[in-house]
Amino acid sequence: MDLSQRSDLTQSVHRSSGSYELVVGAVLFSLIGLLVDRWAGTTPWLTVVFAFAGFVGAAVSIYFRYRAEIASSARVPSLEGPVPQGSPS
Repeated sequence: MDLSQRSDLTQSVHRSSGSYELVVGAVLFSLIGLLVDRWAGTTPWLTVVFAFAGFVGAAVSIYFRYRAEIASSARVPSLEGPVPQGSPS
């Protein structure tokens, strides 16, 4: 496997990790919520709350990772606003 193939494979694995993060985050947090629900006797409220929190946390993480990747890209200007073009005359 040459270097370009490795690079393509690494990029595709990196891009697909977000889908796993969304699912695993929600499932893991919902299992924790289920355990806390059984202990507290409040089923299903904490399961729903924890699942939602896991999903939102994963989505926010993916969003900020995407913004950082776009900002660091040489082909796309920074997301922080336009670059000043010198001093005004």
